Amino acid sequence: MIITPIQIRFNDMDPMGRVNNATYSSYLELGRLDFCNKYIAIRELNDIPFVLVRIEMDIKRSLRPLHKAEVRTWVSRIGETSWDFNYSIIDSDSQQVEYVHAKSVQVFYNYRLDRKEPIPESFRSFLVAEFQD
Repeated sequence: MIITPIQIRFNDMDPMGRVNNATYSSYLELGRLDFCNKYIAIRELNDIPFVLVRIEMDIKRSLRPLHKAEVRTWVSRIGETSWDFNYSIIDSDSQQVEYVHAKSVQVFYNYRLDRKEPIPESFRSFLVAEFQD
């Protein structure tokens, strides 16, 4: 599981003093970026070997500026050309309060050739390392 601390910024807030719903998606993106930083040598954008094709999210509680939170990211499904990341945004201190549960689908993608491809075994091993039911 990849754990990414979140720094809640003033810009993340809605007029009611909660994290704006659209901002949660960018927090999940930080989890995907940490996955890339852990497993992939990225020198340019074309080195990222996947494209996001679906995201779904359940907001369970409002996240506010004084909360300490983190994104937990793990692989929950591995297919031939795609895989699922699951995410949980939780309270860093209590480890109990869940603010968001989400899932995204990524497709292994070759940007240089502009096409999806089967997940190569070398990359599949990274996914297997982060797999949890």
